Amino acid sequence: MYYFVEYLRRVMEAYDIISRAYPETREGGLLAGALLSEVGDFIRELAPRLVLDVGAGAGGNLEVLRKFLGNSMYIGCELSIGMIRASGGGIEWINCSSTHIPIRTESLDLVVSIAVLHHIPKNLIMDALREIRRVLRIGGAFITTVWGCEGEVLRRLRGLSDCEGYLPWSYGLDREVLRFYRLYRKGELEGEVINAGLNVIKNGVIRIGGFINYYVVSRK
Repeated sequence: MYYFVEYLRRVMEAYDIISRAYPETREGGLLAGALLSEVGDFIRELAPRLVLDVGAGAGGNLEVLRKFLGNSMYIGCELSIGMIRASGGGIEWINCSSTHIPIRTESLDLVVSIAVLHHIPKNLIMDALREIRRVLRIGGAFITTVWGCEGEVLRRLRGLSDCEGYLPWSYGLDREVLRFYRLYRKGELEGEVINAGLNVIKNGVIRIGGFINYYVVSRK
């Protein structure tokens, strides 16, 4: 329990500081837009009424999805109060962790988590994925992306072991803030999603600059 509480504290502190500059760096929603080019038809066919973004940051990805999809209810689950305060309108907010989502069981049509799961330690990832599965209705979908353990990001990683370590953030700040990353090998994300009890229906790779992003589309 101490490890979990300490992990949450460090994440909250880091992103409360980063929130001062973060929104402007994600204004275009580049990854979210690229993801929609891969899975947009599926999302439109799903026609979700209730959409949750786990690790929503300042809401930039949900804004991209809202413009694409239109009339649905959009909920952001975000641990950092600073990030929530930096967000715009049109989104309902819950201050929560991916491992404890205060939403009724089997109530959501679509859950997204874009470039978030790679911040979760291996001993907590199944807690998060099973919680996401819990809040999805039968037939609901979960779409997620993670950074791959290769390319530019691996060269910048201050390694702990293999694909784990820290990446610094200093943009717009007067000091450096370290963020934990557990980068993914090819096929690893699919395996975790399947182990959480979801059915993978599509997966692929999105390359943005020197960064590799793996994505998975799954259903309950």
